[in-house]
Amino acid sequence: MLVFLLHILISFTVLGIAFFPIHTVNFKSSRLNNMVGIYGIGSIVIVGLGMYIGGGESLQAYIYITVIVQLVILGLFLLIYLLIKKVGFLQILNICSICLVTISLLFYIFYICMTFIYY
Repeated sequence: MLVFLLHILISFTVLGIAFFPIHTVNFKSSRLNNMVGIYGIGSIVIVGLGMYIGGGESLQAYIYITVIVQLVILGLFLLIYLLIKKVGFLQILNICSICLVTISLLFYIFYICMTFIYY
């Protein structure tokens, strides 16, 4: 039961992280804004696929690593959000937001691959 709850927690955290830049990223180019939207759609597909095929039956170390990394990334997003409210939209904050989303999705893909290996 704990494994299932952690799997759901990881999946929804990744989904929330992937949609966070929609509110915090503001590029002058519409092409880059479209890239942020594609990240959101791609994350729905990745998380949906991960929820369908993922999940194990025993607790492994990679589950704890993934939970900790996702929570740290969520904390960094909250820090970026506070900086945006304080100083406004900056190019470096936009790039950091997109990089954090990419790292989060890569760790989620790692998590799904590890559930295949250990399942």
